[in-house]
Amino acid sequence: MAGIAWVNGRLLLPEEPAISPLDGGFMYGEGLFETMRAYGGKIFRLSQHLERLIVSAAELSFDPPAAQNLAGAVEEALDAGGLDDAVVRLSVTPGIAGSPEPTVVVVVRPLALPAADLYAKGCHAVSVPATQIGGSPLRRVKSLNYLDKLLAQRAADRQGAHEAILVDPDGCVVEGAMRNIFAVLGDELVTPPLSRGFLPGITRATVLEIAEKQRIPYSERDLPLTELHGADEAFLTSSVAEILPVAAIDGHNLGRVPGRTTIRLTGAYREAVAEEAG
Repeated sequence: MAGIAWVNGRLLLPEEPAISPLDGGFMYGEGLFETMRAYGGKIFRLSQHLERLIVSAAELSFDPPAAQNLAGAVEEALDAGGLDDAVVRLSVTPGIAGSPEPTVVVVVRPLALPAADLYAKGCHAVSVPATQIGGSPLRRVKSLNYLDKLLAQRAADRQGAHEAILVDPDGCVVEGAMRNIFAVLGDELVTPPLSRGFLPGITRATVLEIAEKQRIPYSERDLPLTELHGADEAFLTSSVAEILPVAAIDGHNLGRVPGRTTIRLTGAYREAVAEEAG
């Protein structure tokens, strides 16, 4: 396996055993992770990823290392990995019960993106019922307890789709199993509100910032699945994939793929990356 792992200060091959079987992350899925993308050896929006992790840790009632220490671990691992363009995953758990030391793991792997034709022609998505509803804190954090989203994505895989769109009992779209979702309805860019209880994506926030700067009308509001089926455009966002156009949802073909707003936001997003990550 290509890449490198940084585990509590030790550099290892990713496949080497390094975590105690008594670690809370292994035993109970107690912990958090951030998946980030490095461009030319620099991670885009690192501080925002670390801030989200630290806020999420408070939701789960454990104390992670300070942001500067986590940033140092990420940078050391990225330097040791020797990859300019990479996927970097930071995981933090409370460690072994009774120990004051959390477990910190950084894994650096070569960048792997969705197939080029998915950016050119769009991906296909299917709706799947959201299993975590109500006020569960696991809906708002990037928890190691990720099985509900994996099961949703596997349901999509079995149908030959590229992404599962989670829909709550109200019939409203929440997010994708692996990514946040946006729709273009007429001249308006729409994404579900955080009140629907989902992970506030870093790329999602960046897209909203860009829409604000470029005066693209947008709203964070409830998005019924039926409305999404009739969208003029739709796209998914994540730190690794960036902006991924959607061609069809539940067999409902959308308009032009990629659409004008998707193309415009994609270009502006890449300009933001170039400006910040050099």
